[in-house]
Amino acid sequence: MAETKPVSLTLDLLHRRLLRDGAPVPLGDRAFDLLAVLAEAAGEAVTAESLMARVWPGINVSPGNLRVQVRALRRALGDGAVENVPGVGYRLHLPLTGQETGLAATAVDTLLGREEELDRLRVMLSRSRLVTIVGPGGVGKTSLALAGAARMQAMRGVHVELAPLTQGGDLLPVVTAASMSLRLVGPDVKGAVLRALAERPTLLLLDNAEHLLDEVAGFAEELLGQCPELRILLTSREPLGLAGEQLLHLCPLECPPPGEEGADAIRTYPAVRLVLREHASAGWPAPTDDQMPALARLCRHLDGLPLALLLLAAWMRDCPVTDVERVLSGRFQDLPLPAEAGSRHGNLHHMLRWSVEALTPDERLLLGRLAVFVGTWPVEAAVAVCGGSPLNAAAVPGLVAGLVARSLVAGPIQTRQKGLRLLETIRHHVIARDPELVEREGLRLRLCQWLSGHQRRHMHLRGQSGFHVPGMLADVADIRAMMTWALGGGDVLAGQILALDSYRHWNQAGPFMEIADFLMRAWALCGPQTPPVIRALLGLLLHGEGLSVRLPLHADRGRYASEELEAAVATMRGADVPPVWAIDGLMSAGFIRRYVGDQRACLALWEEAVAIADRHEVPADMVRHRSLLGWLRAELGEMEQARVEFARALVAAERHGVPRNLTLMRLADAEFNDGQIDRAIEVTREALSSGESMTPPLHQTLLANLASYLLLQGRLTEAVEQALPALNIMMRYDYSYAQPWALERGALIAVSLGRQELALSLAGLARRLLDAGNMRRAAAEREVHARISAGLASVNTPEKVLDLADALRHLRGFYEEVLAAEATRR
Repeated sequence: MAETKPVSLTLDLLHRRLLRDGAPVPLGDRAFDLLAVLAEAAGEAVTAESLMARVWPGINVSPGNLRVQVRALRRALGDGAVENVPGVGYRLHLPLTGQETGLAATAVDTLLGREEELDRLRVMLSRSRLVTIVGPGGVGKTSLALAGAARMQAMRGVHVELAPLTQGGDLLPVVTAASMSLRLVGPDVKGAVLRALAERPTLLLLDNAEHLLDEVAGFAEELLGQCPELRILLTSREPLGLAGEQLLHLCPLECPPPGEEGADAIRTYPAVRLVLREHASAGWPAPTDDQMPALARLCRHLDGLPLALLLLAAWMRDCPVTDVERVLSGRFQDLPLPAEAGSRHGNLHHMLRWSVEALTPDERLLLGRLAVFVGTWPVEAAVAVCGGSPLNAAAVPGLVAGLVARSLVAGPIQTRQKGLRLLETIRHHVIARDPELVEREGLRLRLCQWLSGHQRRHMHLRGQSGFHVPGMLADVADIRAMMTWALGGGDVLAGQILALDSYRHWNQAGPFMEIADFLMRAWALCGPQTPPVIRALLGLLLHGEGLSVRLPLHADRGRYASEELEAAVATMRGADVPPVWAIDGLMSAGFIRRYVGDQRACLALWEEAVAIADRHEVPADMVRHRSLLGWLRAELGEMEQARVEFARALVAAERHGVPRNLTLMRLADAEFNDGQIDRAIEVTREALSSGESMTPPLHQTLLANLASYLLLQGRLTEAVEQALPALNIMMRYDYSYAQPWALERGALIAVSLGRQELALSLAGLARRLLDAGNMRRAAAEREVHARISAGLASVNTPEKVLDLADALRHLRGFYEEVLAAEATRR
């Protein structure tokens, strides 16, 4: 005989439904109310009088009405479901899962990545009688509210959907009464609602209230005043503004950050997990590892909005992720929402139109103008770029505040970033409303000019105060977008200026090749109309060491030095050249002189740059470049004068609060050049342990130098312990300038461990990179190279040619193998 599978019954009070194995059981309103009262008694008998008073509140009915509803329950659930208790009434004789178990399990399963918000909501509801979940459309406010309500045990839940209402007033009590299944007698609907809510502890969920804020505020205030055991949970794109209202700002789901390419890491982010779960629920195969970076980009483009991610999951059923990315670029707002998503919005466009059309004309105009920003921005940028006529610039901060309140502009709470921004879904929507607005009003050029001015001011402040200033307000995403537009033909001169004002920031933070590409494009676009100072600085930076990467133009240094360098240096000495440009131009010119063998000319140019930094009170540049003077004098064998320069640099750094680690790095190299290798190790360790902020290139170089010093002392394992993190930083930030030295260091370690074949391959690749970039070795680098040459002099094995990516991967694996073997030995 076949085994009978037990039936699971769940009573969902919030949605007023009974589920049998997940499927709804047809029940009339009165039968459902009767079942809810019997279930509340938890197996105890309930008198007929009590049942009639609870199921038909305020209405006199006969026992016959009760018997009709009992029969209805027995027809739906079986004759034994409701048991007569003689002389008492009725008792529910049925295994029934309560609201808090059934609903909460379903809701929490839906709310990937919302565990923290759900806990916060539970705490807020336990402490406050009015809680509002605020966030942009599609962020999942309703889902979180339903899950939070389901956790409120021992409270009746009532869900009132306000989205269909076009006006409030008398309709609010009507829809609330309907949601409570009240049987109304007489015209006093509000009174009936108040009486019903006052009977027992209730959580009233008023869902999607943003278009009826005044009416909902008045209704909620009256309910809370007259129903002491009532709690109200509200979802809206902006708060009610009532006294005692607690706000829970709901952020989009976390997405993989730009640059994250690892498939396993990408799959851990909540936004990606939601897409993959919805995709898998339809029975489709999971995306492959090579598709995960494209999926990460799509999730970022959709801002991690759960509603938008449901759209994405639906589209992924029809084509690979990479095809979806190409097809949907820029038109996400038009995508139809699948019916199974259960949303009241037909697509993202409809959801956003509802919010935008409720704005004032000035708010709509400002919102459209703000689409020029692709990243985050401060209010001062909105005023400067978007505050032109017919808007009053003085009114822009207030208009921005209004857009933030309506969840159309996201702040740091919503985006987990500094500054303000338009979510990409909103940005694409407002662009689609008026595609020509940004171009028609010349907003991109205004943004280019603001970005240039802001970065120039910021770098000057950092130079004056030793970097102890707030972070830059301009977003690299905007800088990147504006340079792409300008150098693509939008306004070449503005793009060239912006590239020159941006490269210092990029040099400090990376990615380095990206700004190098922009500068090379800017150089290629130089023509007869290009201002001489622009051409001069671009040429100097790209042929010297203005950037932390190897460049094709480095191979052209000899020609540039003989044909263009003198004129470029003369231009940089002009009275109207910005001090930061003059300093960087002369320093780069010095490097070019050094590479063509004229060390004394290099020294003179660097001294001139230091004098400009001193004259214009830019102590950070003065300290940085004076330490470079000390390093060069040590190279020239003038160690006494070198130590004087280093001492002056360290005193100035202390006086102005400038980090000392760069000066210490160069001092260590000078000490090594003087044969003081123990002193070089000591000073380098001091720089690494100083606790001062440092850029990725500086951190990498300190680790790499320490590795070289230790290696040349024969302290092999200690050297590898420093070389591996240095290699990881170099690979992460594409710090290509350091690649030849990393390969030669690895080659010497390989020689020391008897891995001649690997050493030969690494050394050969390093030699080709050095020759192609016209690069010169410094003190420790010369000694490393000499020992490699000696170690490989008798090796007759043919060199195995590796490309750079393979070589770096081999080298990292080699270091990890060395450290693992050492750990096992210990």
